[in-house]
Amino acid sequence: MRDTLTRPHHPKTSPSDLIRGKRRPLPPPEPNGGTWRAWAAAACQAEVEHARNDFWRIVHELGLAGLHDRNDGYGGHERPFLLTHETHAQAALSWLSHLQAHESDKHGPWAATRWHLWDAARRRRWFERRRYLWAGFLEQMRDYLAARAEIDALRRAA
Repeated sequence: MRDTLTRPHHPKTSPSDLIRGKRRPLPPPEPNGGTWRAWAAAACQAEVEHARNDFWRIVHELGLAGLHDRNDGYGGHERPFLLTHETHAQAALSWLSHLQAHESDKHGPWAATRWHLWDAARRRRWFERRRYLWAGFLEQMRDYLAARAEIDALRRAA
């Protein structure tokens, strides 16, 4: 097998350009009949997994796997190759993770007594933080859905 670094290619076509050119979006997510929040989490998780799997499929297909360490420890080699909607899906999952951890202060199995011991000011701060986290999650979901709509419109037009 020839070394991937010595393969002839167009001088202006870098390995990154080749990978970007082969990236394809996941088909649009379908509603799952559950809550909107559960659907959003599932759709975003599917987008993130697809981005990772699509990146590695392309890297292996192009013979560039030797240039990438599977576990780089910095969020994945696929990160620079994410499509816009995948970037927002990844961000939405991060906001949702923080929101769910925050909500566990009130609803987690260990939190029942803690919540009841908090004074009104502490509970108010908890609700303010919850509103902030929800707003961040919703903003990323709006951006995800807008970017997803653009991709789906392009797909339908093709």
